[in-house]
Amino acid sequence: MDAMDALELAWKQGAELIGGMGPEDLSRPTPCAGWDVRRLLNHTLGEAVMMTEVNHGRPGGTDDHGDLVGDGLSLGALWDDTGRENVASWHDGGVDGDRAYFYGTFPAGAAVIVNLGEVLVHSWDVAQGTGRAYTIDPELAAMVDGLWRAVPLEDKRAHGVLGPEVAVAAGAPVADRLLGLLGRQP
Repeated sequence: MDAMDALELAWKQGAELIGGMGPEDLSRPTPCAGWDVRRLLNHTLGEAVMMTEVNHGRPGGTDDHGDLVGDGLSLGALWDDTGRENVASWHDGGVDGDRAYFYGTFPAGAAVIVNLGEVLVHSWDVAQGTGRAYTIDPELAAMVDGLWRAVPLEDKRAHGVLGPEVAVAAGAPVADRLLGLLGRQP
């Protein structure tokens, strides 16, 4: 599966989770320290909007994505629309060249995997915060795990973007190893 197909699948799998949520879920805590579901969804959707904008040749923005969630009554539609536009922007822009965001410049092939990881891992975070079932697809997890194991993460940990790595058995499923690498308890 190529990265754009993987991203599309991650949005679809997340839609099953997000579509069943409502305003009552927004204040629940998530595994991301200090972040409730609202803040996490605003971050995840905002990152996708930013990546979509960059794929259309616009500037990479900031980490303040505003309140995209609003009253929380249309989370499913918001998730679907954002995902569809995000995936379409990768198909339109392709994975050649670089993508420049406020936090750095990446080869486009890596940037689409970063995008995939945002959707995939934060869907898991939302599921943990809301007590809903969600399983990370192993093929998608392997793609994201491969990227993050190939780059140093110390700077991200030092700046609080990631927590300390959680020890996970080498023979554990790849999704568990990915979650541990990114500072989550699988």
